[in-house]
Amino acid sequence: MTPRSLVPFIALIIFSSASLAESDGKEKEKKLIEKVTQAYGGKALTELKSYRIVDHYLTPTTGQSHTPSLMEVSSSKQVLHVDIANNRTTLDNWSEGRSGAFQGATISDGDKAYSINYQSETYGEARSSDPHVFAGGTMRTSDTVLAYELGLVADKATLKDDTRYMNRPHYVITMPFPSSPDLNLYIDSDTFLISKMVRENPTLGDLSYVFSGHKDIDGITSSTSIRFFIGGQPSLISTKHSLSFNQPLSKSDVTLASYLSAEGERIDDSEMVTNRLGDDLYHIGQNGGFSLFADTPTGIVAAGGYPGLSSRLEHFQKQSKNFKPLSHQIVTHHHSDHIGGLGEAVNLGAKLVTVNDNIGTIKDSITPTPSDTVFHNSGERTTLGDGRKRIDVYEVSTSHAESFLVMYSPASKTVFIADHYGSPFAKGLPTASQSSVDMYNELEKLDIDIKNIATAHNARIFSMNELKASVAAFQSTVCNAKRPVCT
Repeated sequence: MTPRSLVPFIALIIFSSASLAESDGKEKEKKLIEKVTQAYGGKALTELKSYRIVDHYLTPTTGQSHTPSLMEVSSSKQVLHVDIANNRTTLDNWSEGRSGAFQGATISDGDKAYSINYQSETYGEARSSDPHVFAGGTMRTSDTVLAYELGLVADKATLKDDTRYMNRPHYVITMPFPSSPDLNLYIDSDTFLISKMVRENPTLGDLSYVFSGHKDIDGITSSTSIRFFIGGQPSLISTKHSLSFNQPLSKSDVTLASYLSAEGERIDDSEMVTNRLGDDLYHIGQNGGFSLFADTPTGIVAAGGYPGLSSRLEHFQKQSKNFKPLSHQIVTHHHSDHIGGLGEAVNLGAKLVTVNDNIGTIKDSITPTPSDTVFHNSGERTTLGDGRKRIDVYEVSTSHAESFLVMYSPASKTVFIADHYGSPFAKGLPTASQSSVDMYNELEKLDIDIKNIATAHNARIFSMNELKASVAAFQSTVCNAKRPVCT
């Protein structure tokens, strides 16, 4: 049944699909885009001065759950306000999960943009002031915004073959979108509303945005529900999706609050970074993916399973002049981003040190599926090597992962952990999360002498005293009520 609010729009677009087929060249695209524009409000859409998107989501923790057997659900909120007329933008976000909450924002006055961390009360310059760059993901959650943007690039859009979606005939039109692969819009051939948008990702597969519950808001049509899928699996499910229009942003809305301080200098890890922590111990990585390599009598032991393990091992060999084979790869935990390099470890002939509960998830991530002989059960504690060339592996449990393996080098008093603690800055005390608190408490229980903390995501080496100080300063995040995402 056609929603009553859409009848006036449909009356304006009574052209049949045959009329499109009879047109040549870009005339087909032009006619279709005109109909889409009319369906979404016509002049009210094309003369839009600003829009505000409010999104509340449930987020399945695909590949990031506490245990491999249970997919949990976290929540997030976003408020994007784009003032087209004044070239001002604010994007606020709030997320909550088992490890705590986070609040951030990006503000842009058209010339400069700043990213704000409300937990640490700091700001840094964003890489672009263009909302398509820092807020493109949120802009794509609105079919109304897609219809508006489609009108701006009408001469560059391309009509593809007709198709059926949800058992209804649809046109498929491809449009460019700044800082993104091209977008494929599925347009209902009767209502000329956008039912779905798909963009391709070579690693993750199709990214699909599904729109429903269209209604009229101040003369402009908008969906009231959005679902986002990655490779066919649900990633975001909206519990609230609403738009409002033509509300300007003031200069104060895009001005930094006086209590915020500038963040410190970030460490550049765009090239391979090497931290030598002892004669036989190296921390190596780039672009947020690091491994710890240790020489033992039986071979090299590593932790840090991000993709690119082979490149990091190569760099270790060049730096250390040690060309022993990789004998063991310690799997810190089962999360999908931290097992992406395990296929490389298996191809290098390494045993995978993990707990029994994680074996199924690891097997599913590697092609071809490895045999059981590849796995080494760590238990609560296992030792690889002996004497000063010894690595101890401890199983701990935190809010981040029920089973987490910590790599420890007694000779250099160094532990390797992932996700629980870190900072991209060269100096300053990192802000702790609930996961940081949990990890600190677990490390204290081990009663081992820790001097250095190397991590899977950061080039910087931290001290146990820094972790202790961060944990002592920890406070649960409370939403800053002055920001729109908190109201």
